[in-house]
Amino acid sequence: MEIHIREATPADAAALSAIGIAASSKHEVSPVRYAEDIARCLGAVYVAELADSAVGYIMLRNDDHPHIVEARSPIQVWRLYVLPEFHGKGVAASLMSRALSHARRGKHDVVWLGVSEHNERAIAFYGKQGFRALGMHRLHGGAGPHDDLVMSCPVS
Repeated sequence: MEIHIREATPADAAALSAIGIAASSKHEVSPVRYAEDIARCLGAVYVAELADSAVGYIMLRNDDHPHIVEARSPIQVWRLYVLPEFHGKGVAASLMSRALSHARRGKHDVVWLGVSEHNERAIAFYGKQGFRALGMHRLHGGAGPHDDLVMSCPVS
């Protein structure tokens, strides 16, 4: 099974929306919104494909970061979704590897993210990727303000 990672384009919006909905019942973002997000984050959205079918994606952004993230030039993993049938098959790890490469090229010193403190599978995955928990923080986005566990990984 060869995973191919490429930059997303606005033409990928419907596929990314479908992945987000399939991967999270709480995540229902329209293809139109995805096209806008891809355009806004151009060059920082990557699609994972298997046999020419999109099976996951990662979206990075340079927005404000919580005070518990100590960095000169941080970048956020804003969204990372993989179709459930491809969990544990290296898709998320390939996407994260591309995100860390993107961060190095952009001279970012830290990659950070917020994750539900109840999402043990995701927390374990991020730990294996080199992220460490910094603490809880109120984030604003998606479905509105919510408390997430903030994790970060130094970029080397």
